[in-house]
Amino acid sequence: MNFLFLITVLLYLATTIFHVLYLTFGERSDAVSIRSRMEMIAFWMTILSFGILTLFIILWWIKQGYFAITKWSDSIAFLAWTITLVYLIIVRLTKLRTLGSFVMPVAFIFILISYSFSETTSHRADIFTTNWVIPHVILIILSYASFIAAFGFGLMYLIAEKKIREKTQTLLYNILPPLDVADELGSIFIFLGVILLTIGVLVGSFLPTYLKDLPWNWYDPKVISTLVTWLIYVVHICIRQFWGWRGRKAAFLSILGFLAVLCTYVGVDLTLDSIHEFQ
Repeated sequence: MNFLFLITVLLYLATTIFHVLYLTFGERSDAVSIRSRMEMIAFWMTILSFGILTLFIILWWIKQGYFAITKWSDSIAFLAWTITLVYLIIVRLTKLRTLGSFVMPVAFIFILISYSFSETTSHRADIFTTNWVIPHVILIILSYASFIAAFGFGLMYLIAEKKIREKTQTLLYNILPPLDVADELGSIFIFLGVILLTIGVLVGSFLPTYLKDLPWNWYDPKVISTLVTWLIYVVHICIRQFWGWRGRKAAFLSILGFLAVLCTYVGVDLTLDSIHEFQ
């Protein structure tokens, strides 16, 4: 299993390298054919990486006897899997493979973190031994993957807008989506993420009913951080609808939200005590 996990990490590393190279060659007017090959290799490497990670999760589930989201290192790997799944769905619907250059490096960092901490998180906390936790965690992880997709669209918007302002018509500008498309897709995935996060939090709020020994506390650092993240994205939706914040301002808010996701999912678990703490 450890060897298969290592292979998965290396595949995600290779996928990230090809995606970055694809973006790099987008700046060169003399590298059209190379860029096309890089795009194809990066895409199929993503599919291969996703397939191997899926196999690893299934084998891990069979071996351990429970779904791979109830330990921190496992949930991080599942988040990487979810990010990849969302990216592949977006590609299937929109053909925007350029998004991979922004979200696949994030997926690689998460899978690397998971591999690095896999040996130090060898058992589950008692709170994660009930099946009621599974939909709670899955919904929140899906919301984070949606927010990360929105983060990718926000970055693409800012880069494309910068190219327009500087009047630099490189191939990189040509492989980025139009500004209105990046802005609209980012908004859609933020809206989807808010729905998923809201349902996930509501499901989690029912846990004390089923776990009588759970010392629920609304002042718990993870709860506060999650609510702050939720609030950032709700504010994003509100000011977009009622004050017309679109484009650059919306893109910066999506990046701020992404930072909040990192603080909630990684920062709190590593630095603060919480009833949601993974072991």
